Amino acid sequence: MSGLNPAFIALQLGHGVQMLLSTYARWINSSNDWQELETLPVGPEWVRSYDEAT
Repeated sequence: MSGLNPAFIALQLGHGVQMLLSTYARWINSSNDWQELETLPVGPEWVRSYDEAT
């Protein structure tokens, strides 16, 4: 996921960033993968509200 915009990935999957990180994170296996997630600029501004998603 290095260099990829998590908001773009989530949009392509039809989800918000929070869903991307909470649901798809179960397939992240190595410590390097988790370290990469920690570098992502995730915060409230990255999470779509339910109203925005519908």
